[in-house]
Amino acid sequence: MVTLGIWQNFENMTVVDALLVALICIVIVFFILVLLIFITWLINLGIDKVVASTSILPKEENKILEEDKDAVVAVLAATIDFNKETGKNAEVISVTRIED
Repeated sequence: MVTLGIWQNFENMTVVDALLVALICIVIVFFILVLLIFITWLINLGIDKVVASTSILPKEENKILEEDKDAVVAVLAATIDFNKETGKNAEVISVTRIED
C-alpha cells in the first residue's frame, strides 16, 4: 500500500509501489484527457448552435453570390465606397449581373 513514507523515501520503494504510483499517474492523465475531450465536445456543440442560428441563407435573387466570388468582392467594394463617400451605412438588398 502506498503510504506517505513512500513519497518521502524513494530508496525503499518496492516494484509494486512503483507500479502503483505509475498506475495512479496514468489514471490521472487519462481523466484529464477525458475532461479535455468533453470540454471540446461541449464547445463544438455551442459553436454548432451559434452557426445554425446565425447562418444567413441568401435570397433567390442573390444566388449569384454563391456562384461568383468576384461578385462578392464587387458588392463589398461598392458598399465600402458608398460608406466612405456618404458616411452612411449600406444594406445590400439584391445583386444582379449586368451582361457586357
